[in-house]
Amino acid sequence: MFKRAFVHLVRMTEDAFIKHSGVFELFGLDFMLDDKLKLWFIECNSSPQYIGTNKYKTEMLTKMLRDMFEIEYGLLRSRMKRVMEFIKSSRDVSGKSEAELQSLKEKFEMLNRNKFEPEYLPSANNGWQKIVDKMMVQNKKEQYMGLIHEECIDD
Repeated sequence: MFKRAFVHLVRMTEDAFIKHSGVFELFGLDFMLDDKLKLWFIECNSSPQYIGTNKYKTEMLTKMLRDMFEIEYGLLRSRMKRVMEFIKSSRDVSGKSEAELQSLKEKFEMLNRNKFEPEYLPSANNGWQKIVDKMMVQNKKEQYMGLIHEECIDD
């Protein structure tokens, strides 16, 4: 229920996001359950506070930030691995045609996207879960991890 709500919130607001694989922002989403266990979205904070007001919250925030940095570090290491391999294999571009240079540019742009290499995947105890992946263009439903119905996907 929460994940589906997150997906719909992302879809409603995605036009306002910076779409660059080197940029991310952490949002705080507040939800409430009523007496019939119906989920209500309350607000979204673009600058949530990370203040541990008690021991449990301090532990939760510490794990959340540690897990987030593990993901960012893994994506950065993965990207750098691919880019360094590309540089090693494409050092000499002199004498290349415009078409060959364009092909190299397109290949570089694909390599420079956020994608984990197997050795840099997040650990099994990482608490973050992917709910949207727009790079999975072959199946629109799978872009949203199967959380929303096909008829909700109109783009």
